[in-house]
Parts: sequence; C-alpha cells; structure tokens
Amino acid sequence: MIGVHHVVERSSPHSRCIELAMDVESPEKEQLIHTPRTLELVTRTRGALSESRGWIRTSTQKLFGHDWNPRFAANAEVAFRGALFLLLCSIPVIIPDGVSETRDMMMKYGVYNSSVCVFIVFNLGKTFGEAFDIAISGIKGTVLAAFMGWIMYTISPGGYTDESIDFWLGVVLGSVYVCVVMLLNLNLTLQMFAISNFAGTWMVFLNPKEIAIVTPPWVGDWSLQTDILLQGLVCTAIGFATVMAAMLLPYPLWSLTYVQENQLVMNRSISKVLHMMVNYYSQTQPNVYHKDAVLRSLREVQSMTDDNDPLIRAAWWECFGMGRTQLKRQVLHTMDQMSSRVYDLAFNAWTVSTASAHEYRHLNVNLMQKVKPQTNALLDEMENLLLKLVQAISDGQLSPEEGADVASSVAHLRALEKQLSWEFYESRRTITLNDSTKMYEDVRVAQVLQWSISRIAGEIAEVAEGVCKFSTDTNALPPSPESGGMCAIFEGLHDKDHLLYAWRGISSFFLCFLIGYHGFGYKDDDQERYLISPWSSAIAATAPLLMSMYSGSALVNDLNRIQGLMLGNVLARLLGGFVDSCDWADLLFHSLTTFLWTFGGLFVYFHSRTFSTVGVLAAAFGASTLLGVSCGHPDAIGKRSTFDGLMMNCVAFMITMLMDSFFHSNRASDLAYRKLDACYNEIYQSYKSLLDPQEKKVIFRSAQARKLLFEAKQMNEEAALEPRFWRIRWHYDLFLSVCNEMENVVITLATLESAIAENGRSGDEKFPTFVQLAEGSTSNNTYCMFGDEKSVILLLKFAGVRKLLKVFVHETVQQFAGFSDEDSTHQFFQEQQRVEEEFMRDTVPKFFGLDDDQPELCMSHDEMAHLSVVFAGLKRTTALLRRPAVSFGAGDGTGPPRDFAEVPQAKPLVKPRLKGTAEVTKDCSDDDCVGYQPQPEADVVPKEPESEKVQETDPQRHSQRLPCLQLALAAAVVGIAAGVAALKLV
Repeated sequence: MIGVHHVVERSSPHSRCIELAMDVESPEKEQLIHTPRTLELVTRTRGALSESRGWIRTSTQKLFGHDWNPRFAANAEVAFRGALFLLLCSIPVIIPDGVSETRDMMMKYGVYNSSVCVFIVFNLGKTFGEAFDIAISGIKGTVLAAFMGWIMYTISPGGYTDESIDFWLGVVLGSVYVCVVMLLNLNLTLQMFAISNFAGTWMVFLNPKEIAIVTPPWVGDWSLQTDILLQGLVCTAIGFATVMAAMLLPYPLWSLTYVQENQLVMNRSISKVLHMMVNYYSQTQPNVYHKDAVLRSLREVQSMTDDNDPLIRAAWWECFGMGRTQLKRQVLHTMDQMSSRVYDLAFNAWTVSTASAHEYRHLNVNLMQKVKPQTNALLDEMENLLLKLVQAISDGQLSPEEGADVASSVAHLRALEKQLSWEFYESRRTITLNDSTKMYEDVRVAQVLQWSISRIAGEIAEVAEGVCKFSTDTNALPPSPESGGMCAIFEGLHDKDHLLYAWRGISSFFLCFLIGYHGFGYKDDDQERYLISPWSSAIAATAPLLMSMYSGSALVNDLNRIQGLMLGNVLARLLGGFVDSCDWADLLFHSLTTFLWTFGGLFVYFHSRTFSTVGVLAAAFGASTLLGVSCGHPDAIGKRSTFDGLMMNCVAFMITMLMDSFFHSNRASDLAYRKLDACYNEIYQSYKSLLDPQEKKVIFRSAQARKLLFEAKQMNEEAALEPRFWRIRWHYDLFLSVCNEMENVVITLATLESAIAENGRSGDEKFPTFVQLAEGSTSNNTYCMFGDEKSVILLLKFAGVRKLLKVFVHETVQQFAGFSDEDSTHQFFQEQQRVEEEFMRDTVPKFFGLDDDQPELCMSHDEMAHLSVVFAGLKRTTALLRRPAVSFGAGDGTGPPRDFAEVPQAKPLVKPRLKGTAEVTKDCSDDDCVGYQPQPEADVVPKEPESEKVQETDPQRHSQRLPCLQLALAAAVVGIAAGVAALKLV
C-alpha cells in the first residue's frame, strides 16, 4: 500500500541542501515569468505563435484567463487538471458496492483505493518532465520497500511467530535497510516513500498475532490475491498513469515548449533593451523614465534565464537523453547559457555606463550619434538571427536550407560588425582629436557600450555557427545537464550536514516505530485502555515525511503540516458526513465536493509560496478522507478514526521536532555567513589574479561566486525562520542588501574575466595589451593600480569589507569590533586619486591615441574599447564596495549604536521618489555617490508584484508572527488530544 498517511514534499532537481532548506516552496514552482512587463511581452509573443501552438492549447489557456494573468492561468490549469483526473480516478471509489463486479474485486484485493488519489496530489508538476521526475521517485521508493519486504518474507515466509531467531532477523534486516536508505544520497521523495511504505510491512512482520499475505515473486503462486505488496505496486502504478495522463491531456505540458517560447521572448527583449540603451546615450537630454525602463527590461531578461534552467533539466525525463528531443534540448541549453552571458554583458554595460554618464556627456553623445545607424543595423540583424535559430531548431536539427540561411545571416552580421568598427574608429579620432586622455576617459561610455554590443553579437554568431555544425557533429555544442547516475548516490556521504540529517531521520523513525510497536496504555482484566494500540505503524510511517535539514524550517514546516492535516482530516470529514446515502443527489454532491476541495488545495499549492505545504496536505488528506469511506457506511463521519489519525500525526510531529533539536546541524545563520564569506573569497581571488602582472592566464571564478551567492541567499531565507533564543535577531534585510550588492559585483567580475581573457574563455591568456599595460603601470609606490594584495587599493578595500561580514555572526548587543577597525573604515579617497593621476600621466599616453592605431574587424577587438571596459569595470567595483560598508553603518568610521540588532537599518542617502522616476540627490551623481543605493539596480532579482500574489510576507516578520498562530493552533490540537486521552484512560 502506498499509505494514506503520506505527507510527501516536492522533489527538486537542485542539491539536497537547497531542496530541504526551501521545502516545497522551491524556486522551480515559479517556472513562468514573474514581472508584469514580461508577462505582457510573453502574452504578445505567444499570441503571435498561437497557430503553431494549436487551437486546443490556445482555447484552454484563454478559458483560464491567460490573457489577463498568465501566472494565475497556468497554476489554475494545472490544479484543474489534477482535480479533474483525481475525480475521474475516484469514480470506482465513489460508486457503491454491487454496481460492478470488476470494481468490487479491485476494491476487495486493494488494487484500487483512495491511496491512488493521494499519489496523484503529491506527484503533480507544472510540466510533464517535472511530474515524471517526482512520480518516478515515488515509484522507485514503493518498489524498493516492496523488494525489501519480499526479501524478508523469503527468509522467513510466515514472519515472526514464536521463533526468536525470526524476530531478531527481522529487526536486523529492517534496521539495516532504514539506515542504508537514509545514509545514501537518494532523492528526498524516494527516501520518504521507501521508508514510509516499509514501516507497515516491517511492523506486520514483527507482529506475532498477524499473518501477512505476502508472496515473493520468485517463490511461485504470485498474484494479486496472494501478495499485498503487489497490490500496493499496482495501486501506485494506477496513480502514476493518472498523473501522466493529467500532464498530457487535453494537450501535453512539455518543458521544452516553455523553454522555446521563453527564448523567443528573450531574443526580442535583448534586442529591445540594447536599442533602448543606444537611444538613451544618443540623446543630449535623455528622458529619465527611459533609464528606469532599461533596468526593468534587464530584470525581465534575467528572470527568463532563471526560469529556463529547471525546465531544461526536467526535460530530460521527456526524452531520457535520446532522440531529436534531446538534440533540441542541447541546442536550447546552449542558447540559454548564451542568454545568461548576454545578460551579464548588457547589465554590466549599462551599470558602468550610468556610473560615468554625467562626465563628458556631450562627447559620448556625439560619438554615439555618429555610429547609431550602423549600431541599429547590427542589432536588427542580431535579432533576426536569434529568431531564425529558435524557429529553425524546433525539430532539434537544421535542414540544409535552414543551415544556409543561418550561415548567411552570420556572414551579414560579421560584415555589419566590421562596418561599425570602421565608422567608430574614424568618428572617435575626429571627436577626441586623437588625444590620449579624451580617448581614455571622455568617451568611455560609448566605448564600453559598443564593445559590449560587439561581444554580444560575437556570442550569438558563435552559437549560430555551432548550431549549424551540430547537424553533423553533436560535439559542436556543450552537453546539456544530465542526472548524476548511480555514482551520485554515494556523493557527500562524509559531509557533516548529511550525516546529521540522516541520523535525525533514523532516530526519529526508530523511536516512532518503538512507540507504535509497544503501544501506549494498559490492559486490565475487563478491557484494554490503549491510547496507542500495539503494533501500530502509522506513527513510524509519518515520521520520514517530517524530515528537514535545518531547525528553522523544520519548526515552521511542521506547523504548516499540522494545519494541513487538521484541514484534511477534520474539515473534510465533516463535509463527507453530509453524504449519508447512495442516491444520485448524494453521489453528485460527493463528487462535486471532492473536486472543489482538491482544486482549491492544489491551486494554493502551486500559487502560494507561504501556504503551499498547507495546500498540498489539505488536498491530499482531504481527498483521502472524502474517498476513504463509501456511501451508506454507518461510520461516515468517523470521529474515532479522525482522532486516532490526528493523535498519531501529533506524536510523530513531537518526536521529529525533539530529534531536530537534539541533533541539529550547523545553524542556517552560520551557513549563510560562511557562504557569503566564501563568495567574497572567490571574488577576491579572481580580482587578485586579474590585477597581478605575474599571472598570465585568466581562470573564471564568477560562476562559482554566483553559485555561492545563490546558496547564501537561500540560507538567509532559512535563517529568518530559525529560533534565535538568547541571540539577537537575524539581520535578514541587511544580509539581503549585501547579497544584492555582491550580485552586481559578480556580474561586473564576469564581464572583466571575459574581457581580459584573450578569447573570452576560462583558461585563456590575458590579452597582450592588458599585460603590457599592467606591467608598465606597476610601481614601487605604497599604492598602485596593478600589483599584489598589499599595494592594490581595490584588493585592500575587499579585505576591509570582508571583515565587516562577521557582523552576521555577532549575536550580542555589544559593540561589534569590526566597526572600529581601521582597515574596514579607511576610504582610500586621497590614495585612489593619486594613483589615478599617476596612471593618467605615465601610462595612458603609451596606449591611447597612438598614431599607428588601426581599425579592427569588430569592436570587441578594439584595444582602446577593450581597455575602457576593463577600467570602467574596476571603477564600478570600487564604487560597489563602498555600499556594503555604508549598509553596515561603518562608512563614517564610528559604527552603529551598541544595540545594533535592535536599531532600524540606516536608509540610503537619497530622497524618496515616486515609482518610475529618477533619483535626484544633492552632491550625488547616478550610482557612484557614497551611500547611494538605487533600488532597481540593487534589486537585481525581479520581485513579483503584489497583485500577482496570493500571500507574500517578509520572512523576518513571518517568522515572528505566523508561527505564533501556528504554535497556538498546534498547542490547542495537542491539548485537546491529551485531554481526550486522559478521559479515555480514566
């Protein structure tokens, strides 16, 4: 049996750490676009593709209001599919006995029961690949539990009767099985099904008063009548088939379909935002509203690149890494990686340009106006090439005609690049009079923007050439992400956090199993007075479903589970009590109630981040309760069974919570600090290598820094939920602000690594001109622009800011020592000015404005533009490093008040402004001013608008307010259960 008591969480393709930390509210639930502007663009683009989508899909999406709110429509459609197919699957359960002999036989042998409906709820996904990944894990866990049961009953066919050797053999085999499943790096859903399903089999094996009907398949006479484990497998298979049908009808929800549509929108968005940037810097008096529009468009592109990765991973289950779908998946993965690099280049070009846009604006405008026609022609051809690529690879490969068309577009793009490079070269010499200082500083914005556009065009052309070769050589493109295979289950076995997680799961399960085995109560001469009957497996079956990696989320998630269990067991039981006969009106009411209840729970599950756990449990347990008793049953309400179920779940909840407290791993707040510190170290080591003239090669570290920063953000969410006890509150907002600033640094670093590497790839040599410039500008002075970590001001600032990060592990109201540290508070203004003056005087004339300078084939090879990108990026990084110090309150050298944790965080030194308007501050220009923190740029990760959410709360406030209500509800439930138990015992 797959078990009525399952509380299965959704499994994620990400690492176990992130999966457990985020519980069911994983980022993969938000696979569609988040921002309203992007939703509008997606709607228009997909509307243009409605004919290719098919009228069934178009009509279905319109029915759910896709044109008004695509995210609501997508979530409502998936919830409707699940509820509808669950209702269809529950018809044999709803109809009374005696209507069909086949139905009665299936119900008699346990092949079909309400557990099928529970499996459907727990294994739905937003796409076919996602649902298949989750459901196949449940299948694997059920098969593993059944296989272990067959082994035990092969060794001892009757289970434990009166032979002690059978008892101890069963204890040893069961204990080893549970420990192995928990210790291996298995999928979370697989672990839950494998252990939860095994609890009942193991308990029956050790119960001398019950003989299980279990027949291993290799001993003969194996059938549904002789093996309850086979009945459970068939029941699970029916649920699996129903889930797959829900994902395929009325039209299939393929993951790659969403990826291809997202890529089409991204292609148009990239071209659009680059056009906006060119227009903005070509205007003498640019419109400040256009500046905000560029930032919004950039965030939309980023949100789409984030959406595609989980969809591409889930698509593996739609093709199993074979056929044309796999080829299409590989091409789309390559284009998605290209889009991420393009976003970094575009975002960096905009931010470093706006940081210097107020300086020498007229020279930059004149230069941009000169080359604007050539730039627009290049951007138009680039968009045309991208659209051809996405549309041409719909079947995974290019036809000869399509390949020739793409190759022609690439050649045209190269020709336009050359034309732009020549025009820019001539215009720059004319406007700057070939003066080295003006070329280095006065037209930096134009050079950075044109270099970035040229590099973006080069990235697109390189991918297009790879796609053309891909038709004959599958190694022409990088491989798409694959599963780790069998070897992956042995990874991380020595990790401390994994071992503690496994030990908490093992200890919780064994303690719950012992309580269920011995029972709770006593037996006198007249009657039994057991609160928990002996040989009850329900507590042990629930314990594996309450596992969490960290104590913070464990408490909140367990309280959410209690609410879901209450709704599913109690309220659904009351609704089911209205069905007291088997006439058509009651059967219709029963069916309608089941559908509406399941639809509501599933919609909350998919649509709400805060209450998704409550929604899925209410839907699963409510459906199981409503379908657990047939019409006309004398105990339709089932007050005793409802109380027993709640009591079992509460016992499992309390034991799991105690084990989480006794054997907790590192606190999420400590892990958040470590991840952020490791991210700083990666960034620091990369800049140290880039600025050291002795280092000749460029090793990219920005990807690892980005990964660590993502994990730090996840741990920040987790830390906001953990109980702090005697410690001061966690600085959630401050930590998020620092992470956002570091995300800007990582993007700038990614561009610098790509710019300094000769061919733009990790492991390349530094481009020769940069090496010569770095060696020529190295001096014996105390501070310099290039050198080691003791003399480069940028590296010294990194070291100073890194010391301030320890404030996140400062857990008392005492003054934090880092705020009075001289290295952390030293601003280096005068030193930086002297270094720049020396560099301008001695080094710049040797490399800028030379008479023998010649135009290049493309702007990305233009040495002066190349160097302008590097120096603009270094200046941008220096400005970004000032912001965390100001956020910490250490920018003035005095530090914040002693009670740092209880004082509101300092606000940015800007006046409040209306949404969509530019910031206006005195003595501050753009985002280079100390203390200035423009919201659009700092908030790189797009935020979902309030109108798009069912519930959105600040995690810090949520952790302080919502758990109080949950604790009160849980305390009430436990109190009522204890009171009733005491009365029953008396």
